[in-house]
Amino acid sequence: MITSRFHDSTLYEFQLKPYNPLPPVPPKSLWHRFKRIIYFIQFMVKSIPIWINLIIQWIWPPPPKSIAGWTALVTGGSNGIGRGVALELARNGCNVIIADLDVVNGKKTVKELLKLGVKAAVYKVDVSVYEEVVKLGRKIESDCGPVDILVNNAGILSFLVDDEYTPENLRRMVNVNLMSHFWTTSTFLPGMYARGRGHIVALSSGSAYIPTGYLRNYATTKYAVRGFMEELHDEIYHAGFEGRVVTTTVFPWVIGTRKESIEKLLALP
Repeated sequence: MITSRFHDSTLYEFQLKPYNPLPPVPPKSLWHRFKRIIYFIQFMVKSIPIWINLIIQWIWPPPPKSIAGWTALVTGGSNGIGRGVALELARNGCNVIIADLDVVNGKKTVKELLKLGVKAAVYKVDVSVYEEVVKLGRKIESDCGPVDILVNNAGILSFLVDDEYTPENLRRMVNVNLMSHFWTTSTFLPGMYARGRGHIVALSSGSAYIPTGYLRNYATTKYAVRGFMEELHDEIYHAGFEGRVVTTTVFPWVIGTRKESIEKLLALP
């Protein structure tokens, strides 16, 4: 995490400060431009072993890592994609914790997970609220131990209500679909660093690559998740944990989960 040299308590207070423009940047010299060409050539030469290694891994991929005995937290894991992810993790010997507002179906999913011979639990939590996520982190640490795999799956479609463009509905969707990634990552990533292992998975959407129309609000949050995960991977690399703390972003297309969602999609022009 980058530490700022500014110490204002809020960004709003910083915005009230007088704007201090940067002096014009002098044009680059011919020597500077020549050095940039040399640096690029050096980069191409030094990257040859990386490309060779990537080709070797593509032809002879390494076996998947074992997650047996690990503990995974799946947000929105009571139903739909989250439930499917939770069951698949359990089939691979991973203990599963579900964080969801729907505790009724969460308990049903936990019963299925327990039948697969792993430990499982469900906690009622609104992952869009920072304080609730921090409290959840402490509760999980106390009850189940550290989280090795974080699956940020919780998400909502704004067109499921009559007026998706009201400030209340827009804030709710952004908080669930995007801000929850900030809260869960800030809560569980430090522990992964401390233990030297971890995996963060984010459910984005195919609409983060291909705009579809009628999904402007939803697609915006999924584009943001894509950017969040790309930058998170880079942050982990610079922190020195590349290969030990891993990131994965999933871009599913339309999947038959919530009945109301599919009916609404099929009814669109």
